[in-house]
Amino acid sequence: MAADDTKSFLILQTSGLREPKRTYAPLYIATAAASMDMEVSVWFTMEGVTQLKKGEAEKVELVEGSGVTLKTWLDRARAAGVRFLVCAQAMEAERLGMEDIIGGCELAGATAIVDMTLEVDRVMYF
Repeated sequence: MAADDTKSFLILQTSGLREPKRTYAPLYIATAAASMDMEVSVWFTMEGVTQLKKGEAEKVELVEGSGVTLKTWLDRARAAGVRFLVCAQAMEAERLGMEDIIGGCELAGATAIVDMTLEVDRVMYF
């Protein structure tokens, strides 16, 4: 795909550790889209920020005993080039600071995401 034909995709992720089965699909879709040469960002907002808390993703398995954890999917998405954005307001609500979040995440508030939704080709939310 030529550089000027690159599609962009934003996924809004609102589910987190309290609903672990809802954390996988957005990462799976983000990874698939990135492997299709799309520019993909996932904005973790509301409870979604909790899955980025250091040491927590390793504890969550979609299928118990599978060995495939939420961390596995976070790592796969990152390896595929997915950009992780974390909501400043949601972090405050969950009493988290950037020091509590896994590395490589970018802080992005509501206004930044509103701007981004106007610029990307597609938006999906979970």
